[in-house]
Amino acid sequence: MDYLILNIGWFLLGAFGTGFVLAWIVCGEEKSSGTAAVASAATAATVVAARAHEDEKRRRGLFAWLWRGYRTYDRGAGWWDRIAWLLGLFKTNAGVAVLVAATGAAATYGAIELHSRYIAPRGLETAAIEPEVRQTANSTVFAIEGNDKAGRHGAFDVVVLNKSFLWVRGSAEDLEKDGQVLPRAELASAVLDDEVRAALTDTREVNAVGTASQEGVATEEMARAERRAKQTAALIADAIAPGVPIYTLNLGQYRDMCTDCETGGTSWQRPFIVIGVKSADADTNIGEALADAMTGKERLPSPASYSAFDLTRFR
Repeated sequence: MDYLILNIGWFLLGAFGTGFVLAWIVCGEEKSSGTAAVASAATAATVVAARAHEDEKRRRGLFAWLWRGYRTYDRGAGWWDRIAWLLGLFKTNAGVAVLVAATGAAATYGAIELHSRYIAPRGLETAAIEPEVRQTANSTVFAIEGNDKAGRHGAFDVVVLNKSFLWVRGSAEDLEKDGQVLPRAELASAVLDDEVRAALTDTREVNAVGTASQEGVATEEMARAERRAKQTAALIADAIAPGVPIYTLNLGQYRDMCTDCETGGTSWQRPFIVIGVKSADADTNIGEALADAMTGKERLPSPASYSAFDLTRFR
């Protein structure tokens, strides 16, 4: 203690010197730090601004992404609501009725298009349909309907004399009844009885048909069928009104046996046939509509059963 008191001056001087040195160091560091702080502050401001810009960009990008996501969700939710409503509708009786009606309409339209575009143009056979049939004393009348390739409609009466009336084999001028050749002067009255004439009175056009049996040379039978068609046209010319057009329809040779068509009352190899056009849409192709009407009918051979289908104006 005595030593401390005796040397107090030196201790104060050393303390002052030490404080001065420490103060100088600290003040210098603070000055330097202040300068650095200013520079750092400027740099920091730039960095902060850059970061703020980047943050703003990220916020904008995030917002846009979230907005697109919301819109997508909103659209999806809307479609889901519609689907849920539709499924709920089908649970009701009204919904089932609408579904059945729509399905039926689509199926009907599809069937019509399939027939008009593919079956009718290609002459494809469908399941046989029973035509309306009327019997007269000497003939069978088949009422049939068909469409041409453009879909235009025609209705026909196919008048076929009973099996007792046939063209004489090898002849284009003579007909026989029950195996007996009819006198040529009596042909018209014999084959065109009152009922046949009545069936032809309201026709807009008449087709006189000629056929030949499957025996014989094809070219000869084809020519014979043509002569029979013309003979038929000549026989009926006086039985119908003068203004009614007459066509000959040469079916040629009977080549494809139609077992369902060969009944006890009708033969299709050498028959006497007249076809009346009962009605037709404007511009209907009568040949196409008739061929379609004859196809796929029970008790009636299709045009494919013969070797030709030549329709020619006679009067």
